[in-house]
Amino acid sequence: MVKKRLLPPSLGVTLIEMMIVVAILGILASVGPLLLKNVTRFYRLNAARLETVRDARNCLTQINQALRQATASTIVISQESGQPPYSTIFAQTVDSRSLKFYQSGNKLNFVQNASTVTISENLRYIAFTYPRTDDSTILSVSVTFEKKTYEGQTKAIQMAIEKVRIMN
Repeated sequence: MVKKRLLPPSLGVTLIEMMIVVAILGILASVGPLLLKNVTRFYRLNAARLETVRDARNCLTQINQALRQATASTIVISQESGQPPYSTIFAQTVDSRSLKFYQSGNKLNFVQNASTVTISENLRYIAFTYPRTDDSTILSVSVTFEKKTYEGQTKAIQMAIEKVRIMN
């Protein structure tokens, strides 16, 4: 004889199991936004770091290439009005072209024969100096770039290039 069930089969879930599932879902729901925020912060910081490094290298390469063509006796290091000291350099090349790099706020500008080009818009500070007083053919260039990242924070990177040799 076959026995018939009068009650439907149970789901097999006890109250304790349901409480454990709800607790796990609560923990995941509370950790999820924090994890997403940290991943976003990491991505933006990493992107800002890469952009500032690329920007600094490009600027230093352009400055190095231009100043190598300058005549050492025509180099003048100064500052624009309201800008940091030693943040402007002016020089003449052998073929009488005028070169000028200068800081204007957070921009690094390059002027060649009265044509101005903005090289970077993430500049915090640039300084041109002579590392040795006995040799006017060697210049030192130091730059600091910064980029806004996340929640009002900024990522800054400082790079220096020593011994830009003036060839003429």
